Amino acid sequence: MGIMNQIDIVKLNHWLNIRKTTFEVLNDYLAGKINFKISKNNLKELDQFSIEKIAEVLEIPTSYLLKEEDTPIFLFKTKEEIEKTKRPIYRGGIHFYNYYTLPTPHAYVAPVLIDILCPKDKLPVLNHGHLEPAVTISLGPNDIYARFAKKLNKTTWLKFKINKDKNSNWVVGSSYYEPSYCLHTYSKATNGPGRILSYTTKSNLENLLGKKLNDNSFNNFVNSIDGIKTNRYLFRQDIIGKGYSFEELSKKTKIKLKKIQNYFKKNSNFLTNKEINKICSIINSDPNLYADREFKEDSIGKLYFDTNDSLKTKRKFKSYTVASIANSARYADLFGYFLKVENLNNKSILDLINSTCSHYLVTGGDMKLHILTGEKSEIINLKKDDAIWISAFTKHGFTGSGSLIKLCDGQNINYLEKQDLIKTFNLKYTLRRGRDDKQTWGYDEK
Repeated sequence: MGIMNQIDIVKLNHWLNIRKTTFEVLNDYLAGKINFKISKNNLKELDQFSIEKIAEVLEIPTSYLLKEEDTPIFLFKTKEEIEKTKRPIYRGGIHFYNYYTLPTPHAYVAPVLIDILCPKDKLPVLNHGHLEPAVTISLGPNDIYARFAKKLNKTTWLKFKINKDKNSNWVVGSSYYEPSYCLHTYSKATNGPGRILSYTTKSNLENLLGKKLNDNSFNNFVNSIDGIKTNRYLFRQDIIGKGYSFEELSKKTKIKLKKIQNYFKKNSNFLTNKEINKICSIINSDPNLYADREFKEDSIGKLYFDTNDSLKTKRKFKSYTVASIANSARYADLFGYFLKVENLNNKSILDLINSTCSHYLVTGGDMKLHILTGEKSEIINLKKDDAIWISAFTKHGFTGSGSLIKLCDGQNINYLEKQDLIKTFNLKYTLRRGRDDKQTWGYDEK
């Protein structure tokens, strides 16, 4: 039996603890279903049938108990290896795109390179959008057009320009953030080739849109959304759910009742952050979740950066020069920057580390990647169009002279998990124990 079909003792213990049971009780329930007793010592010997029966008793999917493949420290693909993933896409009766996949761990949403092949004299056919938010960067060597709706205007039909300035062309081209189900498509703006990097990431809504909520709950939820700002709608639901009336909150916080009522009726009315904090302190909720925020997106939800917008953010960072790529506060997990390397010292440099995973695409130059794997530093020679994926909290750096695009998402550690980390009591102990917790629930072992 392959390792991925084996029970993970930590996961099993976790679910025994959740179900407030023990190996002894588990074996009582399994009696007559399998002809031997389960223990910590024989988990590697269990066949699929036995694993399914354990999952059945614990009322969970079998997958909740199985060992998982380790996430790698890093993945590297050369330009040639990426080219082998080429897959042509036809749309509107023409060869529309070529897609190429960048290195990404198993089960992760993978970023792609896309050759834009639709001729400039054809209006490109729209796709239907997708759930996952994305950041897209124009890579050149020529400008392209981007279309975002059936009706064309200055918001829905844009030229994505390439930076031709030799002094700053490490900021390669225009970029934009797109929200869920934003229609989009591309065509050439010249007779020459164009390419984009589409960095699509996993949506945190994926589980919620599955069967985590039954149809009754889901439909009631959607039908109750009434046009008030989402943060205010959820804040109101939190207040009601915890058994507080607006009248009671007004008495306890000294905020006028009419002001509270109007805040949850009209988007134009406001509570101060201090007042939101007061209400949250009463209902024991996180005020950062419900504070009003202003977002910068346009009428279809996208946020566009031309190369000048990126260059306005140019700054020194560690041994590098960086400039931001389009990103939105609506989706904090998804961000990136252009990165210029000017360090001809070949000594190992490990000055970069992120609390989430990172993707890099080499856009030019002659460089080396230095990466710490365990206690040793590995060195990888890089050339244009090579790509790297690096896991969270992995020390790395670059030497030589060149440029890269760096993009990050939440597939290694996401925004929601960071919130839980912040709120966890005795974090270091919880993490250490939870990683390898083989303690059974509340009983002396026999």
